[in-house]
Amino acid sequence: MENSESKDSAFVQTVLSALRAKLREEAQEFILREAAMKILKYIKLLKKDFKVVSGAGLYVEEKVKDLTIPVYVTFRFPEWIEIKTLLATAEELPPEIANQCKVYEILLRLANDFAELSFTIDKNGNLYARQNILVGALSFDVFKEEYEAVVLSAVIFKKELLSRFKQCKKEYEEFKEAYKTQIT
Repeated sequence: MENSESKDSAFVQTVLSALRAKLREEAQEFILREAAMKILKYIKLLKKDFKVVSGAGLYVEEKVKDLTIPVYVTFRFPEWIEIKTLLATAEELPPEIANQCKVYEILLRLANDFAELSFTIDKNGNLYARQNILVGALSFDVFKEEYEAVVLSAVIFKKELLSRFKQCKKEYEEFKEAYKTQIT
């Protein structure tokens, strides 16, 4: 009898576990669907033209003066919304040059001094302006603030910093080339 009761209990627990997993999955899907609908609403309230990127999210070409800033709004499963734009590829600003020109230090100091600025680097060495929003904290004010922070970070990087970094890169490469034969 005891063996039968433990089998019964194990069966019930298995069914309940499967049911809980299914409910969690459906709840997450519902929450993400609601968040996606909010994002669409917010993008429209901000009067942004956008494209849907299959399997990724939204793409907006933000025009600021003479700059075009490509902004992506995507989901980072399971509970984050990511707003980002590529600032420079690792080919444009190789890590060796970025280190020599103190790019990372400058960007970290700016992000520390100004709450609106946010800079990140991926595993391949590409630089981004990026903000994340917890799905549960998504509201129009939060979305607008974080979206605008990404755009502002990109404008400051491209208008104020990129030309300085390119000049530093040029000088470093000229120096390296001039003394290449003497060093090796």
